[in-house]
Order: sequence, then C-alpha cells, then structure tokens
Amino acid sequence: MLSLDSAILSTGFMKESRTLLKVRLWFYALSYFHLVAVAALLLTIDFGAHDDPDIQMYQKIRFKLITAWFNLFTLVYFPICFYCDWRELRGENGWTHVKLLNQVRYLCFTSILLPTTAFGDILFWRVWNTHRELIAPPSIHKVVPFWSQHCMHTVSLVVVLMDLVLVRRKRPKSNALNVGILSCFLVAYTVVCVQSVLKGEYIYPGLKLFTGIKIPVLVTYVFVENLFYYTSQWLIVDMVWGQRHLKKVI
Repeated sequence: MLSLDSAILSTGFMKESRTLLKVRLWFYALSYFHLVAVAALLLTIDFGAHDDPDIQMYQKIRFKLITAWFNLFTLVYFPICFYCDWRELRGENGWTHVKLLNQVRYLCFTSILLPTTAFGDILFWRVWNTHRELIAPPSIHKVVPFWSQHCMHTVSLVVVLMDLVLVRRKRPKSNALNVGILSCFLVAYTVVCVQSVLKGEYIYPGLKLFTGIKIPVLVTYVFVENLFYYTSQWLIVDMVWGQRHLKKVI
C-alpha cells in the first residue's frame, strides 16, 4: 500500500509536473494575450456611429452577450492561473493565499467557465450554420469581421478543453456547491435577458420566437444543457488523469 508521496516519487511525477507547469505558463500567457488582443479590437468598435438601428443597439447590449460574460471572466481567470502555477514552479504553492487562489481557480473553472463556454460556443455554431439571423441581425456582420467569431467561439472552446486536460483535477465529493454556483450564474444571466426583453432590447433576435410557455421551456433547456457539460467534464477528468485508478493504487 503506497502513500501518495511515495507513489508520486516512484513514478517520477514531480519531474513531469515541472514540465507541465512550464507548458501551462506558456499556455495561459498566450491565451491571455489572444484574449486581450481580440477584446481590444472589438471594444473599439463604435456601433453607435452607424445609421442602422440594429447595429446601434449593440453599443448598449454587447456586454449582455453570454460570449462577453465568459470571455471577460477569463480575463481575470488566466492571470490567477498563471500566478498560481508560477508559485508552484517556485515551490511556493503552500502559501495560504496561493491555496485560496487555487481553490477559487478550480471552482470557477468547473462550475462556470467550462459549462458556460461549451454551451455558448457549441450552441453558437449550431445556430450559425443553420439560422444565423437568430444570433444577430445580418447587418452586424458588416461591422464585426467573421474571423472574430472564431476568436470568440472557437478558440475559447479549445482553450477551456486544453485547460481541462492540462490541469490535474478530481471529482468533488459533492456537486452541490459547483451546481449551486452554476445555477446562480445562469439565473443572473436569465434575469439580464428578461429585463432586456421587457425594455424591447433583444440580445439575440431568436428570443423573439419565445413567448408564453416557450419561455420556461427555453430556460429549462439552457439549465439542462449547462448541467450536461458540467457533468461531462468529470468523464474527461477520469479518462485523462485516471482518478479512479489512482485511488486504487494509493
């Protein structure tokens, strides 16, 4: 029966982990640079300067887009990850504030970033390839370049999936906290959408199709699909990191 420390030392994991930490530092730095560059470009677009009211509307609602929520969220997430991994590389991951930041980092990723990014990006491309007018008015594509859609909806998904497999994680003993945080996030976003609709501001043109009983059906769908992606991540964690096998060895 091996202890955890003995198992790690005997398999040489400590040496591999230093290499992995360096890979992650580059990964977070490049991901952050990409995100800042795209954000700088898109935030400088003056939608209000256009005559088309459909375009002008985005000056008010662009921060209400779910894509903006999880992409802006990562602007804080990446520096925290970089700092924590840098401290660990220096052997300082035992510091109290580093432990706390790591807990926040893991909690935010598993409960918000992974499920909402997967939901937003996958749904975006499903609708974009069939009825893109439900995502945004056609005129908006004259202002927002097509390649930026891949920066916001393809790269972001690849980044969270890379993060999922590059960072050692394990299933929580209870999903209550994670699911609770995810639910609060989704409730907050639902409230923002409802308030916008009541003001006559449709964040997505497709929302005009949902009235009456269709509204709770849509909200239920959003919650169920996000919970699906939340649950699916643990299957990938088990497959990549072999948590169940590791428990048997230890």
